[in-house]
Amino acid sequence: MTSSPNPAPSSTSSESGYQGHLSLGDGLLASHDHRPTHPSLLQVIFNKGSYNSHLISLRTFLPGDLITSFAPHADLATARSYSTVQTGPWTHIELNSDLLYCNHSCDPNVAFHIGDAEDKESWKAKAIKKIDKGDTLTFFYPSTEWHMSQPFDCACGQEALCLGKIDGAHSIPLSTLKRYFINEHILKMKRQQIEKGASLDEQESKRQW
Repeated sequence: MTSSPNPAPSSTSSESGYQGHLSLGDGLLASHDHRPTHPSLLQVIFNKGSYNSHLISLRTFLPGDLITSFAPHADLATARSYSTVQTGPWTHIELNSDLLYCNHSCDPNVAFHIGDAEDKESWKAKAIKKIDKGDTLTFFYPSTEWHMSQPFDCACGQEALCLGKIDGAHSIPLSTLKRYFINEHILKMKRQQIEKGASLDEQESKRQW
């Protein structure tokens, strides 16, 4: 997740030494010490400038295919940041892998499945469209994120589908979310938001990250 323009640094690092999230979006800096985590499946394309790097597939995948599990790389995060993925109402993880560079799109070809917030083996990346070798991999950030740590203006280029400002699922109508694969923790929070008004937003604003 590298689309945020002004990230907060992460508070965790991988036991395997993955440091991509510590570069704060600087592709050239991240490339210096980069060690691929899925060399037969994925490749990071590092570009000059902030948040210009992206992830491509090294294989062909059909809709429904498992691309990779998040395990064993992912770890629970102690704080939400630009690089974390939300797994439950108040839980987040660091990917600690090249999946970090799977950027947002309003017309994605990948879904991040969070089956159980406590079970690493249930965290997976799956194809939701046919993906050819060399294709850029993207997922829909609000499918996992209720609030973005750093909202941003979408640059996916999908004019008919682009939602513009990406600030998490809390600001997107349920009718729009239904067009996408959305994880259960986000759908539950959206249902609660509809039932109780802004209470979820108010609760989250009081939490210290």
